[in-house]
Amino acid sequence: MGKSDTTLKILRLKDNRKKEVELAVKKAVDSNDAEISKFLALEKEYIDTLRLFNKRHAEGFLDTNDINSFHNYFLSINNKISAQKKIYLQKQGELAFLRNTLVDAHKDKKMFEILNEKSVRKEVRDRIISEQKEADFLSVSKRLR
Repeated sequence: MGKSDTTLKILRLKDNRKKEVELAVKKAVDSNDAEISKFLALEKEYIDTLRLFNKRHAEGFLDTNDINSFHNYFLSINNKISAQKKIYLQKQGELAFLRNTLVDAHKDKKMFEILNEKSVRKEVRDRIISEQKEADFLSVSKRLR
């Protein structure tokens, strides 16, 4: 097995690694989008409830039990929004890490592509030199006869 065969196998491995990381990045992007959707849904729910509260307050239909219920609901949804924000930031960090990993995988693959090209060129050059030496030897052998 020649050097170019080895670098070709390594190149295939690097390409597979790059594809794996690309899939992981796509999965992380999808997960990140899902977390954004959850966050936006919570935010919309909060805004809708706040509008309802303001409307009922403006109409004067709030008693202490209603105010207490709204207060508890707003505390609950604020906690959910904070938790969702933490999850989103965590997913953002994972996505940034995976994107950096993808860049590294791409660099590794490119490096081995270059090494493979150099190896193939060297083998071709060595083969041409060998064939030329053989041709020269046959030419000299014919002249000596």
